[in-house]
Amino acid sequence: MVTSQEISILIPTLNRSGFLERTLRYYDLLKFQGKILIGDSSSGNHASKNLQTVNRYKKNLDLDLIDCPKPEQKAKVDWIGFSGEAIAFKKLLRLVKTEFVVTSGDDDFLIPQSLLECAKALDKTLDYSGFCGARLDFEVSNDLDTGEVSCVKRIPYYAIESDKGVDRWKTYAEHAISPLYSVIRTKDWLEVYEHFDRVSLRYIGSEFLPSALIVIRGKIGVLDRLTIMHQDQANRVLDWNKVSFYSMLIHPKWSQAINNLREIISMELVAKDSIAMDVALDEFDSGFWKHFSGGLNSQYASRYPTNYVEKDSVKFRQILKLCWSKIAKNNNDSNVNLLKSLLTSSHYYHQDFMPVFRLITQANE
Repeated sequence: MVTSQEISILIPTLNRSGFLERTLRYYDLLKFQGKILIGDSSSGNHASKNLQTVNRYKKNLDLDLIDCPKPEQKAKVDWIGFSGEAIAFKKLLRLVKTEFVVTSGDDDFLIPQSLLECAKALDKTLDYSGFCGARLDFEVSNDLDTGEVSCVKRIPYYAIESDKGVDRWKTYAEHAISPLYSVIRTKDWLEVYEHFDRVSLRYIGSEFLPSALIVIRGKIGVLDRLTIMHQDQANRVLDWNKVSFYSMLIHPKWSQAINNLREIISMELVAKDSIAMDVALDEFDSGFWKHFSGGLNSQYASRYPTNYVEKDSVKFRQILKLCWSKIAKNNNDSNVNLLKSLLTSSHYYHQDFMPVFRLITQANE
């Protein structure tokens, strides 16, 4: 029988001691029985505070703080080479001794009972790689770890349950539905991360590659229960509107890294679906081309909005207005009203939402 003690949560962190303390306080309040591994790339006062925090919560939680020095940063955003978060995750992964694992940011809250239900579902289904649940993103005034919750919105997660690995690859490449918040078998993550160093591109190597391999290997299921609460912050470590995929595309190491990516994913498709290599290569090209060009176009629109709208701006605005009206029609709760409804006891997610809400808004209770 699967228990919470068979689940590990991996949390990379960098100079955010307040957020880490908040996260551990949450798991302490909910009496989480699994393992928590923290990969700390912090320095100075934050590193000292993190050590004190971990020692304090060790009384009730099974947790370890692992030193994960931040890699040398040669540019404002170095697209070649891995971020400290990705390096920390791989280091933590090698220390996991539980059967199941899930990754988390230091500003995330993962609902312990939902994690257990995900692990139980995964344990019963060998053709699945992982399970996750519903996700809510929230904003806090001034982007602090405590304060007024100003907005809550639901982030849609979709199951990837096609029978063929090729079809699951197509779905992932088109929609980039990352399984990073899913409960995954530890051995599967370890195996796909063996390829990590061959694709030394930020995001492409550290998230896209392992996520794609996990999806090709098995289905991703979604349970109808709140599992993830993530704080959306304006001051992100990596702002996609300031740096772009184009930075990778023009880097001299791009070609070799992408050829390695192409080989690794194509070989996984061959192994999973018993298709010819030339067919697998074509499937990779189709999927990755669509994924990457979508990212390029989206980022181009953000950086050069006046160029992207082109001449017929009236028609563009009409289409945009129609899209928003359809979204509003299909969504019973606006972002503002979602917070209000979550605070009522009749809401399906109320019981799991309230411990997080109280922790943020009433820090001294």
